[in-house]
Amino acid sequence: MYGSLLANVSPDRKIKEAVEQFPQHTQAYYLENKPVGLMTCWQNAFHPYSLNFAGYLAPKLTSGEQMQVYEQILTDLKAKAQKNHQNALITYDYAPQLLFNAIGQKNGFKLIRTTVEPQMPLKRVLKNILIDTDLQLITLHEIKKDSVMMNKLAQVSFSDYQKNHLANPVAKIPLSEWSKTIFTDQLEHAPLALIAAGQIKAYCFSFEDTPQELTLGWMGAVKPNLLDQLQQQLLNWAQAKYQTLSGEFDSTDPLATRTYSKYAFNLCPIYETYLKKLN
Repeated sequence: MYGSLLANVSPDRKIKEAVEQFPQHTQAYYLENKPVGLMTCWQNAFHPYSLNFAGYLAPKLTSGEQMQVYEQILTDLKAKAQKNHQNALITYDYAPQLLFNAIGQKNGFKLIRTTVEPQMPLKRVLKNILIDTDLQLITLHEIKKDSVMMNKLAQVSFSDYQKNHLANPVAKIPLSEWSKTIFTDQLEHAPLALIAAGQIKAYCFSFEDTPQELTLGWMGAVKPNLLDQLQQQLLNWAQAKYQTLSGEFDSTDPLATRTYSKYAFNLCPIYETYLKKLN
């Protein structure tokens, strides 16, 4: 339906993905009966206080036309957010931003997070780092046998997740729902956490989203050097099974940023998240 308007837009751009995923929430905007803009929006159950959206403006509009259609889209978004009792608008895409988001940056949308998803050969990161003698290394397979420790890990990781998403707050969800999210795809026998005296000292979730590729997920630690120890145990374990290391690293997560900086990951696109508060 919107093929001609988005014909020259890269498939990995958020507007193209969102229009395909949420066609029922997509709205077109016209000037002289020609489509010149698009907007689609959706809800995020983990972050219910902001309305997620993707907006698009045809690049060949005059500056006056750009602002006219931009304001129309923004007015509709505000109305939808207010109807849902949401207090912010949030959008994200790869840098550099397309026209709608570029205009938004000059009109109240603030950059709240950057995200990278880099890759590198696993063999580059192998080191011989031993863990402290007072620490115990555990896997998901082992922690499943200890419901108390499993709940502690869920609680600690959820608390960290909340701290790393203060600009776009997390919903008040049952711990069981968060546990399902974090443990469902976790590798069963991969090193998952370091514990001492019954407490979680470091954790690093890992997944296999792509064959022979180890992906680092949520992570946390009481001290950064303990996360170093855990990650090296994880990477040494992985060398027999995987060829590539990848991860998703948010700028709002200090330990994720540190991990990204520590290893020689290949250059990759930067994903930017922008938020506008509604008064």
